[in-house]
Amino acid sequence: MKFVWLIDVGYITRASRGRGKVDYVKTRAFLEKRYNATGNALIFNGVDKRYGIDLGLKQFYYNMETSGFGVKLYEMEGGAQKQVDVAIASYIVYYAMQGYRIVLSSGDRDFVPALLLATEQGAAVTLMTYDLGVHGDLMALSGEILHFEDFPEVLR
Repeated sequence: MKFVWLIDVGYITRASRGRGKVDYVKTRAFLEKRYNATGNALIFNGVDKRYGIDLGLKQFYYNMETSGFGVKLYEMEGGAQKQVDVAIASYIVYYAMQGYRIVLSSGDRDFVPALLLATEQGAAVTLMTYDLGVHGDLMALSGEILHFEDFPEVLR
């Protein structure tokens, strides 16, 4: 079975404080080994058009792209990442309809409707998050829950 790992960078950044930072390349390799499949990985984040993207983030995005990750950036409005959540939800439904396992790294309840549609399409759903700030409805819809803290090999 194919899988797609959808990464909400805003969630990862907030939840990782004091818990270790995710090594994205190692995590993708971990998931490929776990599911015995090659997987797509997409990183989603918002960009405040007033400030642009700082040099450190530009380097991060470049490194991710050269490692085979897709980087999806959306303009923020009023400090909120409205389009990011809509984009992730759209990708959840799209990949579910293509027969992919969905691996979601987020804790946001906004993804519940998309995950409901994905599971109705027969998609397997894995929630790979920190053990912090994850809405119970997301956990209830996930057939598998993995916490980064339980796999030190994927943290830096």
